[in-house]
Amino acid sequence: MCRSHWLLNQRSPPVQLVAALEEAVQGGAPMSPEIARKVVTYFHRGPATRLTTREQEILRLLSQGENYRSIAEQLFISRNTVKTHIKNIYEKLQVNTRAEAIGKAIKNRLV
Repeated sequence: MCRSHWLLNQRSPPVQLVAALEEAVQGGAPMSPEIARKVVTYFHRGPATRLTTREQEILRLLSQGENYRSIAEQLFISRNTVKTHIKNIYEKLQVNTRAEAIGKAIKNRLV
């Protein structure tokens, strides 16, 4: 299946498919308006995505090598609450691991 398959709607008319393939062959990136909106939305991050004070605190403790249990005890919250904060941190920083989160936090001076 062509890599650009996801870029077009499955109901795209043949003319649009041919035009998209020609654009791809020429080095372009065919993209439907719907997908373009999703891409722009994904990369646009406003003030609402800033880390909260608690998330910054948890990230700082993570960067110091603390585990979830230790963080929970130090902050007087449950491990599940720590996990929820970390999930939110990963989402806001667009990372998937502790190492990525810490690296991005150091790079962006968040800790």
